[in-house]
Amino acid sequence: MRSALPPVVVFDLYGTLVDIHTDEADPLLWQETAACLGRPWDALALRRAVDRGTREAFLAAGDEFGEPDLARVWQRLTGLTGAPLRQVLWFFRERSTHVLRCFPDARQVLAALRASGRRLILLSNAQACWTRPELRLLGLADAFDGILLSSEVGVRKPSPAFYGTLGALGVSPSECVMVGNDAQCDCWGAHRCGIPSLYLHTRQSPPRTALPPDCREIGGLSELVE
Repeated sequence: MRSALPPVVVFDLYGTLVDIHTDEADPLLWQETAACLGRPWDALALRRAVDRGTREAFLAAGDEFGEPDLARVWQRLTGLTGAPLRQVLWFFRERSTHVLRCFPDARQVLAALRASGRRLILLSNAQACWTRPELRLLGLADAFDGILLSSEVGVRKPSPAFYGTLGALGVSPSECVMVGNDAQCDCWGAHRCGIPSLYLHTRQSPPRTALPPDCREIGGLSELVE
């Protein structure tokens, strides 16, 4: 398929290139994070404050697909204790994450596509405060020619506004393809912007739905370079 791919390949991250499982409902997580923060926080108060701040942030975003930067929610909480924001954010993410690994062949496929002269763009619904460190941890920080994260842009897939940010990287719909594991966000979202897509079903994919006419399902990432 490599010879049939357009000059630019746009990838989703979680569930497409990276296998991840987090559990933010674990009571021990909130106890440990509250202890990391220190007074005046205990587990229940911290969880309520984060939930309330998150709801308010999404409401303030205004748009149906608005994406706030949740680091700002945590910044207000850490400001009451003087705890280092990045340290607390990563402590919470690390404790809540049970699986974080690249899917088989992900790194090799990305490297092979770049070696073929294609530009690779990451377009992900993600919070930069956690995703950028995870990209470094997974060895993917330098795998792309451009990285677009919803919390930094302020809008998330399937919004056309998020796909529209590809234009800032000099990418037009006619020269790219979207690769993702979510039929609605990745495939139909791209379709509405005139971008064809390749769908990869993984254990993190939402229940199967119909795919757009300009989408083709692939069985694995390795098909991109075969």
